[in-house]
Amino acid sequence: MLIQNFPNLPLYVENAYFNGSWKYYTKKPHTHGFLECCFVAEGECRFEIGGKLYPLAANNLILLDSSLPHKISSDDKSPCTVLGFSLAADTLPGNAAFPTLMQMLNASLDICRMLLSLNQALVFPDASSLYGDMLCLFHEYEGRRDSFYLTSLSYRLLCCLARLPLTEKSAVPYYVEKAENYIRESFHRIKNNGQIASHIGLNATYLERIYKRTTGSSLWETVTACRLDAAKELLANSDIPVNEIDKRVGFANRQAFFLQFKKRFGMSPSGYRKQALS
Repeated sequence: MLIQNFPNLPLYVENAYFNGSWKYYTKKPHTHGFLECCFVAEGECRFEIGGKLYPLAANNLILLDSSLPHKISSDDKSPCTVLGFSLAADTLPGNAAFPTLMQMLNASLDICRMLLSLNQALVFPDASSLYGDMLCLFHEYEGRRDSFYLTSLSYRLLCCLARLPLTEKSAVPYYVEKAENYIRESFHRIKNNGQIASHIGLNATYLERIYKRTTGSSLWETVTACRLDAAKELLANSDIPVNEIDKRVGFANRQAFFLQFKKRFGMSPSGYRKQALS
């Protein structure tokens, strides 16, 4: 997209849709607004923009310049469920609370790069992590409850979308980083690998495989390391009783906590506290 064509106005949600099990569906070429974001929840479909075809499968997301003539089609071989929204620019009441598009570009290098690289469309191979927020936006649009919240969701989605990898290869470090961040934030309440994978939007077996290949540690080894580091910090800098710290950091079994702590630090939790306070 040419930067001189960008409207220097706030964006708003022009339309939001959630259409299930499309068969033999074709929408004629049309234009509207400024941007459209369409996520394929299941099945397959095709976008055609300027004579170029963009085939999409489950978990793909297409971001397109909706001011260009475009159409979407699907057939009965793989019924398609899509979730999406379109953005337009205008000075609607309440929109003054949000930055203009040009202000967003100046503030966010990620969004600037994404939109400047948007010739006709960008296809993201796996945008499943955005499904929840997109569904929330759709329900908010349908309910017409809070336009401020609706616009806030659309701005958040643009920010998140700008950080998604555009290739399968670049997706691996992206997902590993997301897993590490989630573990650091939530180690005390993580129950299993499935919880981590669900938060990221991946299959647990696949996530474990790419995580261990990248970091050399398993997901659960990282969870345990974060718990032990937190326990060490609490032992040295708090008066929380030793026999309560295991639960604070997420261990369900006190004996496992003592064994893991001694294995990592070479002494028992109580021994470490005595040493730290001496």
